[in-house]
Amino acid sequence: MFKIIKQQLLLVIVLVLSLLFVLFLPVIKGKTVTVPFRVQPTVTVAPLVSEFSYKGEAGKDALTILKEKTKVEQAASGLVVSINGRKADDKKHEFWAFYVNKKFASVGPADYQTKDTDTIDWKIETY
Repeated sequence: MFKIIKQQLLLVIVLVLSLLFVLFLPVIKGKTVTVPFRVQPTVTVAPLVSEFSYKGEAGKDALTILKEKTKVEQAASGLVVSINGRKADDKKHEFWAFYVNKKFASVGPADYQTKDTDTIDWKIETY
């Protein structure tokens, strides 16, 4: 009786090792294999937004605050061309428009000294 249990146990061990070898051999050789019982991670990509807003701060210009709040790219001319990874597309004639209290700004963001009561908006617009 003990001999039969020993043989069955040995058979189970050999089967398990064979299965592991078959499943993981491609991984060992630098190849990947999809195993049906593995859970694949779900990746959610946030959409790029075309607007960005913030409150003014007395004594700071709008561009300085923008740079403190998010990633900003500027052209050599100083023009803001990308906010938070959303780049204005020249081929689509897009640009980042700068607004103060819902009105198109008459000066550039580096020249506009904000007030605590200001709301600064940046929006992708076309020309």
